[in-house]
Amino acid sequence: MQDRSRETLERILVATEKLLERLPFEEIGVAQIVRRARCSTGSFYARFSSKDALLPLLYERYSADLRPRMLARAAAVDPEVLTLREAAELVAATTVDMYAERRNLLRAVALFARTRPEAIGADVREARGPTTDLPARLLARFAHEIRHPDPLAAARIGFFVIAAAAREKMLFGAAPHASDTPLTDDQLSRELARVLYAYLTCS
Repeated sequence: MQDRSRETLERILVATEKLLERLPFEEIGVAQIVRRARCSTGSFYARFSSKDALLPLLYERYSADLRPRMLARAAAVDPEVLTLREAAELVAATTVDMYAERRNLLRAVALFARTRPEAIGADVREARGPTTDLPARLLARFAHEIRHPDPLAAARIGFFVIAAAAREKMLFGAAPHASDTPLTDDQLSRELARVLYAYLTCS
């Protein structure tokens, strides 16, 4: 019975993620989720009090999936042949790509994490740390080019700044402050790389 219950839960989460590939979370109804998950509405409400109650689990699933995705991207790059400028371009492009790939899912979990930070467990936060630090550690390998007295701290701050800008533009692009600066994803990637490189090399 427990196996069947876990299977139903997994189908509900996968169905929601698939719907998020083409629809914003606020446009998805429970009826659509259960239809795609091939389960009953009763089965859904036996596990979740509302559609929003899916969000902590969706956040956890995304966090668990993030590390292997980032490691796979990192494995495809030889940092020994990069310059700092090229590393900044790579970090910016990867950041934009990661948001573009799962825009609706990330928008939903970002809103949830902002409005309900207490619902994100400490274990999930701790598990994300080494993953989200990967770009900064790549940049810090170019410590001899970074003008900041603490290259790793600078790399972390620089990555935080461009990731925050990418998140605002790509996930909340219809908001006035983001829509006032029209940029394609490619343009955004190039400009964020410039920002990151300029910050790391400024005196």
